[in-house]
Amino acid sequence: MSKRLSQIYGMDIFTEKAEYVGKVGDIILNIENGEIMQLSLRKLTSKEGADIRRILQEETIPYDEVIKVGDIIICKKNPLRERRSRGRGALRATA
Repeated sequence: MSKRLSQIYGMDIFTEKAEYVGKVGDIILNIENGEIMQLSLRKLTSKEGADIRRILQEETIPYDEVIKVGDIIICKKNPLRERRSRGRGALRATA
């Protein structure tokens, strides 16, 4: 089964443990290889300016974490939760 990129926008994303992650806001492509690199939970616009780097680091899912794309998208784990928990651990370690 194949999908057009336009069909992926707005799709719900869940983990394999049925945890809701969010909706696809934007898709980051590697044009040279013709591959999806990341799914962003927010639409990337030029208005975001300096926030784009933060969004790419904190609010995207690497496509290699995606297990299945059908009526919904299923990923291995919630990368957003993983990043937040790692961030809290780092704060505790330095405090």
